[in-house]
Amino acid sequence: MAIPDLSPHALASLLAIAEHGSVSAAARARGLTQPSISRQVQELERQLGVHLVERTSQGARLTPAGEILADGARDILSSLSSLPERVKARQGEVSGRVRVGTTDSIGIYVLPKLLAQFVDDNPRIDVQLVCASSPQLMAMLLDDELDVAIGTTEHPKLSCERLFQNPLVLAYAPDLPEDRIPTTIKELAEERIVTFDKGLTIRNLLDQAFARAGFTFKPVMSLSNVEVIKAMVKAGLGYGIIPDGCVWGDELATRPVRDLNIARTIRLMYRPQNQAMASQRMVDWLRKLRQP
Repeated sequence: MAIPDLSPHALASLLAIAEHGSVSAAARARGLTQPSISRQVQELERQLGVHLVERTSQGARLTPAGEILADGARDILSSLSSLPERVKARQGEVSGRVRVGTTDSIGIYVLPKLLAQFVDDNPRIDVQLVCASSPQLMAMLLDDELDVAIGTTEHPKLSCERLFQNPLVLAYAPDLPEDRIPTTIKELAEERIVTFDKGLTIRNLLDQAFARAGFTFKPVMSLSNVEVIKAMVKAGLGYGIIPDGCVWGDELATRPVRDLNIARTIRLMYRPQNQAMASQRMVDWLRKLRQP
């Protein structure tokens, strides 16, 4: 099989143009001059016989052929960068960096103890954590800005493993009289509700559940962070609908809503190709969260 003589440095420059949107910005990011970046791209174009980059009034962007090459280059460069680590791992030593992404609620209430144990057991692995929405985490994985993520979305280019189901519950002040606590979707539809923004998994589940029951879901506040939602509930601005397990002690009371039997699916997500040893070890570690 003939192996194309494509320079990994040129491939990295092509990815830098895709990421930064101009040759000048790509040059700064790579620590090279603009002519050097241009020559690398021109050599790739000569070798492949296709146009890879086009100039625009805003900078530069990849052509469809460039996008195809960039998509494959991410895997190639990721594999190359992991080779030293894999060689060391053969001697029983795993080191390197693993970039982990998760949602706020999982990052606050589920991961801290598990990650602390991982760091203790793997002192030569540098763990970096990012909190973002599930759609953002998925995009970051696809763009090679993360190695592993825990969220609620799926994508055909990612390995997505189900870990557990996380039910949604009503959150309210602990001293609220029992007869004032809504217990059905019909009662909830008449109350002030504080919950998550449109487009997020929990909000999608709620919109669908209310629609099936024949009600329009109109929360008085739509937010992106579970802690902000809880703060609004504590201030008396409404009832909260949040994932179960997101309350410390007796700061708020929670209970299921009788006919709102919905849960978000928590998934482990990662790119399946050429995973570095540090990333693979993290994936194996996070599988401890898996429930039947």
